[in-house]
Amino acid sequence: MSTLLKTSMCRREGACSIGGERRITMYQGPPLSNETLHAAQRLSSNTTADRPSDSHDVSVQRFVAPLSWKTVSDQRFLCPQRSKDEVMTRCGQREPISFEQALAKMEATVERKIGEGVYGEVFLCTKPNDRQSVLKLIPMEGNLLINGEKQKTFEEILSEIIISSELSDLRQQNVQFSTDGFVELRSVSCVVGKYPKRLLELWKDYNDRKGSENDSPEDFPADQLYIAFETAFGGSDLDGYRFYNAQQAFATFTQIVLALAVAEKRYDFEHRDLHTGNILIETTKVPERTYCLLGEEIVIKTHGLKATIIDYTLSRIVYSGLCLFNDLSTDEELFTAEGDYQFEIYRNMKTVLQNRWDQHAPRTNVYWLHYLLDKLTSVRNFRDKTSKAHKAGMKAMKQLSDVLLHFTSVHDIVRTFFASDVPEADKEN
Repeated sequence: MSTLLKTSMCRREGACSIGGERRITMYQGPPLSNETLHAAQRLSSNTTADRPSDSHDVSVQRFVAPLSWKTVSDQRFLCPQRSKDEVMTRCGQREPISFEQALAKMEATVERKIGEGVYGEVFLCTKPNDRQSVLKLIPMEGNLLINGEKQKTFEEILSEIIISSELSDLRQQNVQFSTDGFVELRSVSCVVGKYPKRLLELWKDYNDRKGSENDSPEDFPADQLYIAFETAFGGSDLDGYRFYNAQQAFATFTQIVLALAVAEKRYDFEHRDLHTGNILIETTKVPERTYCLLGEEIVIKTHGLKATIIDYTLSRIVYSGLCLFNDLSTDEELFTAEGDYQFEIYRNMKTVLQNRWDQHAPRTNVYWLHYLLDKLTSVRNFRDKTSKAHKAGMKAMKQLSDVLLHFTSVHDIVRTFFASDVPEADKEN
């Protein structure tokens, strides 16, 4: 799989003018009527794919390395000539540094391994102020296969760095677009060297306790390169999380919907791999979360939980006039797997995109939301299954699941099921 940059020739139409912030609350009325469903169908049939506007794009001069054309599968893509230089600049380095230097830069102590993926290992760290961080280590540019896969290149890593950085920065207060629903990126480093003894011990401890599907990192040579992502700790993943009741589950789902809607409109973003392992859940005492979407302030209740979206390996965005995406057109294995609704979502994406992964089809985000509702409504280990709040939350999720696939984007879902507190007569002013 190769991550590519393609010139974006599209522009968003109908940008709205902003006359001040408005609080918006989620639709909480009676069960969805036939009229609501028909309205949703009309909205989805009349909606075209969202395009980035001139005001949202930034000059390609934001890239440090010169850009050049690259041809893949008879299509031309614009890429930095020297992806390594671009990566080093974004790491604030001139050359790779040692593990010791990288950990000193993070001011962190690695405590234990908490997860893994095909391309790397994930460790939990603590800082002097008792804050927790997560260290994600991805080997790259080497000849040694990782779990049967080729190592990532600088070009592929660059795409993930940019996407991680841009989505993280959406937490900055902005009247047009803001959300803290994507994991906070704290630092990125390019590292070289043998895997540290301490990390190998933590890897073996994880393997003894849980069993690892990854090859041992002790086999990596002394000149092995890595990218080290440091992110905020976002809790445990949604897979297997035990909610108190369905109301909590629905509140979590709503947070994911709104975060996706913000990124979808800001960057033509598609996550393309939003399974339960890529959503983190942690408890919070903050009663509300706030989102800004096209100048509208949306405030929702947390019900004691905070959801965070992670892992953009397969994601697609438009950044600085270029499209960053992962070309999955030749990855047959991904589209032939069976056994879970997740694998059907990959095939649905391939169909709607016509196997052209540079294309923008926000319906892919809708597919993943439908998958999440399927998971949340099939959960059987709620602590409270008899309260009115639980029954109402379960009913709302099932009703939404019935109509969700009529929509072509997450933004359309938000427009339909979120109602402004501002009277209709005042919206013109």
